[in-house]
This record gives sequence, C-alpha cells and structure tokens, in this order.
Amino acid sequence: MKHPILKLDPVSDELYDASGLDIPDFSKRRIWIYDLEATGLDTTKERVTQVAGIPLEDGKLIDDEAFCQYVYPGDGIEISKEVQDLTGITLDMLKDAPKFPDVWADCLKAGEGSYVWMGQSVFEFDVPLLETELARHGQPTDLPPTLDSVVLATALLGPPDTRWSTSALLNKFEVTTEGLRRHDALDDVKILGRILIPMIKLIKEEHGDRVHIPANKPVPVKRHPPIRSA
Repeated sequence: MKHPILKLDPVSDELYDASGLDIPDFSKRRIWIYDLEATGLDTTKERVTQVAGIPLEDGKLIDDEAFCQYVYPGDGIEISKEVQDLTGITLDMLKDAPKFPDVWADCLKAGEGSYVWMGQSVFEFDVPLLETELARHGQPTDLPPTLDSVVLATALLGPPDTRWSTSALLNKFEVTTEGLRRHDALDDVKILGRILIPMIKLIKEEHGDRVHIPANKPVPVKRHPPIRSA
C-alpha cells in the first residue's frame, strides 16, 4: 500500500516505525472509521465477509451515515467454526450478498469527503487483506489515506507494556462497549469511535490539535507478528 500521509518501515515481527505524519486541526477533520471481518486471519489468502464504516465529525459519530454490508466470499470458500463463533457470520448469511468489488466500491462512496480513514490494527490486517482482495479481482490496490489507531495511540501515549490493543485503549479511556458486540464490523467501528472521541479531545487540549510524528523521529509501534497458514 502507498501511505500518502505517513511513512512505515518494518523493523521486525514485533515492531514497525511510523514517521512523517503531520495533521493539523485534527479535531476538525472528518474521519471515516472502518473495519473488515474475514474468513480467517491470514491476509494472504482469506476473504472479506463484512465491510463497515461510519464517519466521525465534530466529536460525534454520525450514525445516519453508517455503512455496513456482508460480502459473498466466493464459491468453495469455507469459514471455520472458530471464526463463525467469533464473528457470528456463517456462509448461509453470505450466500445472497454482493461480491467484494461491489461492496468496496459502495464503501468508498460512503466514505467520500473524509480527510483520513482510520481503523484499529489496519496496517497489520485490514490494509494487507484489502490489497489481496483488490489484486485478486484485478483492481488497483491504492487505498484512501489511512491511519492506524494503534499508531495514533502510540504517538500520543507512548508505547504500552504490550501494545495498544482495543482492550488496552478501552481501559485507558474508560470506554464502555455496552450494547455493542466485538468482532461485528459495524459494532467494532462504533467501539473505535467511542475510543477516538476522548483521544481527539486529548489531541486538542494537550497537543495543540495537531498529530505530528517528524520524519527524523519515528515512533516504534508494537505489532502482532504476521499470521500465515501452516
């Protein structure tokens, strides 16, 4: 993926460096929060099963403009019981869903006008999975300007003992997931939205409403090692 708003440099299976990011007036930016569900975790082979997004603007989630769509993963594709139990998505639910290119085109349209797209751990999962799916369907792999909330949290809060997982961020900002289900794409974007609202307040009040990672001072970001099928 080309990252038009920052630079990413792999360091190891445990770390990557993020640098060259500068977003002034951050609280005034329209953010498209997005998430994917898939048939598994291997971004080199799995298929997208659900795409969701919702805009965040002026400190509020705009529920009326939320996007959510299941995706038909293709003939002969299976979903393990473990993944079905985690996401709640079964093949029967997907049999009449549109294919990935149509769903992704609709998501791009829904996210138009956003300054940046953001998701949790997107540089490790969603972005490479999207690149794989786009390439599979013979489409350009360029994506909208994208920022990972893990990078944002690390830049603002410093490195945690482990990593800035969703659970760690929920605890840090004392955010509840009441009424929402983890590992449902739409509920996951709403959960991240609840996290971003106090995070953006912190940016405005303590960082001059600017997110800045200089090119010469990269932020080391803790990550999950790549997951590949045996």
